[in-house]
Amino acid sequence: MKEQVIYFSELLPERSPKTYKGLVEVLDRYGVQHRLLKGTQDIWCRDYMPIEIYPGNFVAWGYNPDYLQTKELKKSITDGMSVAQGIGQNLLIHDRQGILVDGGNVIKAYGKMIMTSKVFEENPGWRVNELANILEASMGARLIVIPWDAREIYGHADGVVRIVNENTVVMTNYSQIDPQMAARFHKCLEPHFRYVRELHYEVTKPLKNSWAYINWLQTDKVLILPKFNTSEDEQALRQVSAFVPEYKGRIEMVDATDLIRYEGCLNCASWEVSPFMNGDVY
Repeated sequence: MKEQVIYFSELLPERSPKTYKGLVEVLDRYGVQHRLLKGTQDIWCRDYMPIEIYPGNFVAWGYNPDYLQTKELKKSITDGMSVAQGIGQNLLIHDRQGILVDGGNVIKAYGKMIMTSKVFEENPGWRVNELANILEASMGARLIVIPWDAREIYGHADGVVRIVNENTVVMTNYSQIDPQMAARFHKCLEPHFRYVRELHYEVTKPLKNSWAYINWLQTDKVLILPKFNTSEDEQALRQVSAFVPEYKGRIEMVDATDLIRYEGCLNCASWEVSPFMNGDVY
């Protein structure tokens, strides 16, 4: 495989046809390969698919979220390792059973990895330092832990922050949602980044789903922001364009109104495989 491939659950075109159609249009226009994952039980493939360490090398953790424990919701738990092995790529998958990690709780780039403290709540049988060491060793990145806002049951870092370069992390508009929690995030992030930028919207009352602009889909060729047809759309586009200048002229927006109703957005609903050559040894 010579180019990055973006994957979506085969359920996404049915569950969120407007969002999927918009994504396909943008990806096709920029020449980004995209495919559907077969055998998925849920559209949120970010959470259950293995986490990429470097091209062609993934860690598959256990996936059994506490928020999917009712009889009905358990049916939506997907075995991401089996799905990955079925896509026909020569993926080197290391299975670390016994440790539970949602992929949406991993923001990893530039040798750094941000997770909310919920990962420790989900793995009570492990000592905090021991689990942190295993996560760092397995994923080849320094772990930065931010608080879990327990009012949000998922505890996923991809609803809070994105690392945009070695020195900069962008945070969603938490200061408009909960200033005290925002201050706690800043305190945890500032020792590790020179700049902690925060989205902000000049509106009387922020959109309920304004947090989701941070949950963008980033590819090698284009960065795709969700659009909700509100005044915040243009503000989000302008701010992200300033925070991620290397994507100047390559930032698009896709109507995600039929996706956000399921309480997730573009990063949650996507999974990527970086370019690598079959047979390469790393």
